[in-house]
Amino acid sequence: MATHQFELLDNGIARITLSSGPGNPMTPEFLDELNTRLSKLTEQPPRALILDAGDSKIFSGGFALPVIAHWKRKEIREFFANFLKALEQLILLPCPTFCALNGHAIAGGFIMSLGCDFRVVRKGNLKLGLSEVDLGVAVPLGTQLLFAERTCRHTATRYSMFGELFSSEDALKTGYAIASADDAFAKALEMATTLSQKPGDGVRDTKLLYAKTLSRRVKAADESGLEVFLDSWFSKQGQQYIQALAEKLSR
Repeated sequence: MATHQFELLDNGIARITLSSGPGNPMTPEFLDELNTRLSKLTEQPPRALILDAGDSKIFSGGFALPVIAHWKRKEIREFFANFLKALEQLILLPCPTFCALNGHAIAGGFIMSLGCDFRVVRKGNLKLGLSEVDLGVAVPLGTQLLFAERTCRHTATRYSMFGELFSSEDALKTGYAIASADDAFAKALEMATTLSQKPGDGVRDTKLLYAKTLSRRVKAADESGLEVFLDSWFSKQGQQYIQALAEKLSR
């Protein structure tokens, strides 16, 4: 079964809809398929891209712990590298990108949303953020940097260290989201259409001038902090909480 759906909409806008199962877990298959899709879009870029999860109550809950919880360090390193490859491709995609969040985005799902240029959130009860520290695991350095770029350093530090999940209202206040609406996808489509109709390649090139620098910084940060992240993942307490959550999710 495909882990995402792809379609071309009007005005040269592409749409990727996550569909990897309940909670849209990021499995190895999900990352492989997403990387393949993003590679194709990089070669033949649309005028804009919308990443969403349709009407699902969860955009993505992050890594598929029931699948990877028992993996060894080498396997987790390779899995994380594949995730970072998808994030890098999303950051560097040569068109404006929107993440439409009609559902919760936690941990890896939240990080993936940060790879888009803009985020639109659904009004109402929405949970967004990084839960890593509540498992005894460090928030990756590249994620902290990217979170700070999309909001500010103070906001990124606060939510990374406290592990607090924030609402759609907070998403607007912090700058994480560019807009909120009753239907996040409809609003994202409206905004993507506006950008797709700009003349020439001005929007694309404006995005890439900054995205290339940002991507280099995020990549360098993740490389320098990778072993610390893995140490926390495989720490005694980290494994205790990861295994417990994986068992709970399996049920």
